[in-house]
Amino acid sequence: MAERGQQRPVQAGGPRPPRLARPKLRKPKLPEGQRPFIDKDALRDLRAAARKEDLDDIIKAFALAGEAMEDERLDDAIELLEWAKAQASRSAAVREALGIAHYLKGDFAKAHSELLTYRRLSNRHDQNHVLADCARAAGRHDKVAEYVEEMLAAKAPRERTVEGLIVLAGDRADRGDLRGALDTLNRADLSPTSVESYHARLWYAAADITARMGDHDVEREYLEAIAAVDEDFLDVAERLGSGS
Repeated sequence: MAERGQQRPVQAGGPRPPRLARPKLRKPKLPEGQRPFIDKDALRDLRAAARKEDLDDIIKAFALAGEAMEDERLDDAIELLEWAKAQASRSAAVREALGIAHYLKGDFAKAHSELLTYRRLSNRHDQNHVLADCARAAGRHDKVAEYVEEMLAAKAPRERTVEGLIVLAGDRADRGDLRGALDTLNRADLSPTSVESYHARLWYAAADITARMGDHDVEREYLEAIAAVDEDFLDVAERLGSGS
């Protein structure tokens, strides 16, 4: 006899409990006419994951979601992508976009779930920096380091691995390991021979950490380096004083 609160095991050959059907999502309003242009890799992915009769509508929903995200209409984007996911759940492109939309909205648990599925479907590690930031929000310090080391080993795009190292450095700084945080940023090359688009963010993170270490001369050096390539970057001009 099963104890209260325990579920009776299903006997072999016996009746199985009914499987609850998932609620059907209402189809969003989509534009008439020709399908919009989307990236060829996303198109290939959607063709492989969707039924032929649904493909045009899924492409429209995916494209509209991208526009909504650009306009910061995240609820609209999520609604469109949730519907697209219901039609093509094995689309890596849809799961990636949905994960990013949830991340931008601040729903890190949902973002983490969707981006893990994206990684499994695509076998790519190029969103591990976002996974790391979701793990940081959840206090999973071991996972932050794991995700960043994975993307470094997989040779993910450089600008994304730098973002991952910034997340890892922030996680270490959060726990008071300021020297370890600065050493982490040094792995991304704080003194490059040529400046890339990501260096402003890298130097800004280094400026924050050196400020917390009390080394304000080095902090100022990083802020001046940022101002030399982007004088309007965040609050750099204000921190340097008098807009200089």
